[in-house]
Amino acid sequence: MARGSQRHIGRWIIIDVRQRTPSPAKLGITVTKKYGDAHVRNRFKRIVREAFRLSRSHFPDGLDILVKPRTMATEAMMQEIQQELIKLVEDYEKSRIT
Repeated sequence: MARGSQRHIGRWIIIDVRQRTPSPAKLGITVTKKYGDAHVRNRFKRIVREAFRLSRSHFPDGLDILVKPRTMATEAMMQEIQQELIKLVEDYEKSRIT
């Protein structure tokens, strides 16, 4: 976990979120070989990129979002990943306010 970031854990993914200078939100994806073969890792990355692209309007400017899969993420559909990504970023925003 990067210094100054917060970790939020969902059913399908884990995110580390860090606030930085105001500019559009940035996405990082980390998938280790332990997760699966190359085609499995690449599928996860494609799904997360598309979920981020479709949800970009939900994310405030200045966020660095690092996404990691949980073991069960191989069974997740893109909509489930997208919903969870939005929810976890909202959880981060709520935790920053309080």
